[in-house]
Amino acid sequence: MSQPPWGSSFGTILRRTVPFPLFFLRRRLFGQRIPLLASFKVTYRCNLSCLGCPFHRRAEEERASMSRETALACLDALKRFGALIVVFEGGEPLLWRDGSYSFHDLVEYARRLFARVAVTTNGTVALDVPADVLWVSVDGLKEAHDRLRSGSFDRVWSNLRASRHPRLFVHFTINRENRNDIRPLLNQLREIPAFRGMTLQLFYPYGQGEAPLALSDKERKETLEEVIALKRQGFPILNSPGRLRAMIRNSWRCHDDILINVDPDGTITKGCYVKSRGRINCRECGFSPVSEASGALDLHPGSLKAGWSIFLK
Repeated sequence: MSQPPWGSSFGTILRRTVPFPLFFLRRRLFGQRIPLLASFKVTYRCNLSCLGCPFHRRAEEERASMSRETALACLDALKRFGALIVVFEGGEPLLWRDGSYSFHDLVEYARRLFARVAVTTNGTVALDVPADVLWVSVDGLKEAHDRLRSGSFDRVWSNLRASRHPRLFVHFTINRENRNDIRPLLNQLREIPAFRGMTLQLFYPYGQGEAPLALSDKERKETLEEVIALKRQGFPILNSPGRLRAMIRNSWRCHDDILINVDPDGTITKGCYVKSRGRINCRECGFSPVSEASGALDLHPGSLKAGWSIFLK
C-alpha cells in the first residue's frame, strides 16, 4: 500500500491545498463553471438494507457495480472537468472489488488526481481506508440506529473505537425517528479516540415508501434550532449555524453546478445530487453538504470555516 495521507510530505500537502484558492478565483473572477465536489457511487451493492436508503434496492441491476476500467475512466473524466474533491459512496464502497483490485486501489489512484478524496461508509467494515477524509454514518443511539440501519450499531461502534484515522467524522441523517438522539449520541461519541466531529443532514424522501421518516415543517424547525443550540454549547458539530438556519425553510441559494455525480453504470451527471437518482424536490432538500458548498462559493464565513475544518485543518 502506498503512503497514507497522514504521512504525506509538506510538498504533497502544499500541492493538494493550493487548488482550493485557485478554484474560487476561476469561479468568481473568470466565471468558469467548474465543479467543486463529485459524488462517486462506485457500487449500489451493500451489506445493509437501511430504511432511508434507495440505493441498495438497485443492487440487482445489470450495472450495479463498476468495473475497475470504468472507475478509472470516470475519475480521469472528473479530473478533466476540474473537480477538486471526490467523495466515494454506495451502496457500501469499502466492499467494492474487481478481480484482484480492491477499493483501496481506487482511493490511491484518486489521491493522485484530486485535492481531497473522501469516503462515506456504513462503518461495518474495518475503517483503514487511506482517504483524506472518512465519514461513518451513524443514525442515532443503538435502538434507533439498529432499527434504521439493519441492526449494525455494535459492529459500527466497534470499528469506530478501533479506528486511528486522523480525519474521522460521523455523519448523521436526521429523520423523525432519531431526531432526539443527537445530543446523547454526541455525548457517547466522546469515548471514540479518533472522532473529530459530526456533520448532519436532513432525510430526503426518494418516494420509495420511506416518506414517514421525513420531518414535518415544525419538526424540521425545532430540530435545526436544537442543533444550532448544541453547536453554540460547544458540541463538535461542523455544520455552520448560518446554513443550518437557512435550511429551516431552504432559503439558501443553491449553486448546483458545483456538483458532479457519478453512478455505478459510469453515467456522469452535472448538477443536483438527486438528478438521475430520484425525484427532485427543492422544497424538501436536506442536503447540507450542498448548502455548505454553495455558501462557501458565496463566501459565507461559516461555510468557509466548515470546509476548512473538514478538508484542510
